[in-house]
Amino acid sequence: MVCERKLMSKRITAGLLVLAIVSLARAEFRCPVTLVSGAGDSDSVSITFMNTGKLPVRQLEFNCKLVGGRADRSAPSCKEDNALFFAGIEYTVSYPYRGRLPSRVRVSLKSVTLAGGVVWKPTNPADCRVLNVALKKTK
Repeated sequence: MVCERKLMSKRITAGLLVLAIVSLARAEFRCPVTLVSGAGDSDSVSITFMNTGKLPVRQLEFNCKLVGGRADRSAPSCKEDNALFFAGIEYTVSYPYRGRLPSRVRVSLKSVTLAGGVVWKPTNPADCRVLNVALKKTK
């Protein structure tokens, strides 16, 4: 009877330890970049973001999908190939596009390459914030 209680106590302790480790590991996979805001006009879209991780970001790629228009070659290529974005600072990047003016651009995080070469990609659509940027016609 005492031996069974000790065994059960060890199993519960091991289970709690596994839960704690999994929850800590999950916290490390949160989105390293927060999308703050977006703006757009007739020929470009601007994205303001913040590196919320600890390491500098060396490469950053967004999904920029035109909403209310055709998903064709006019969609902007939203990628910063050779960058250095430090933690805790807001940055704004701008991407031009051609073609029919859509009503909105949906911006989400596609991938982040951190200093040291680690590549982070969202595994769940809810991992990172998504921006819906309304585009304004300019004269």
